[in-house]
Amino acid sequence: MFRRLVAMLVTAAVVGLGIWIGSSYTRSSSGVTPADSQLTTSQHTNHLVRALRISAASNTTPPNISSIPEATAQVEPLGCGTHFSTALDDAVVHMAGVDYLSTLAGARSLDVESWRVQQTQAHTGAAALTQVFPEECMPLVPVAYSLDAEIRSADAISIREMLLHSEELIEQWSQLYILAETSEQQAIALAGLWQVVRWEASASPGRSPFSLVQ
Repeated sequence: MFRRLVAMLVTAAVVGLGIWIGSSYTRSSSGVTPADSQLTTSQHTNHLVRALRISAASNTTPPNISSIPEATAQVEPLGCGTHFSTALDDAVVHMAGVDYLSTLAGARSLDVESWRVQQTQAHTGAAALTQVFPEECMPLVPVAYSLDAEIRSADAISIREMLLHSEELIEQWSQLYILAETSEQQAIALAGLWQVVRWEASASPGRSPFSLVQ
């Protein structure tokens, strides 16, 4: 019963944000322009992130959210140079960065299984996202990433290291949700946001989602 209630609340938050985006924003070739609204963009996305964090803490996947591979499966290639595709390019690079960090950490950590799950999800997500780009503007993913000296030389890396990056990733995917111009793009952004929130929850199980509210 509790999980069903959580799922309903998250669905309401997502639908409400989608309706607000459609009614409170007018789109132009340069992106989105805010119309009159009592809440700011940041406040609306904060409500969405809060709802997703509560859902992740209760281990409940909202019924209207799919995985990144599912969300990208039937999407037409993006146009090069749009606000959404440019932001998604950065998200792909960061997703591949999580893949890189997870691979490195899994080779050193005693918590091998957690890192293996995260690495697989990040690798699969980055690969799926790359497929929505035309060949002429494919994301350029680095072979290796720059890491702090303490992490690079550490004997073991804790899964909680993800918490150091989760806020930046959540902000990035929240902005992608705002920039989305189609329902398919919104589904991709929501899938990516949900994936990062799930990583955050797994990095600190049992932590109150309210302590992480932006």
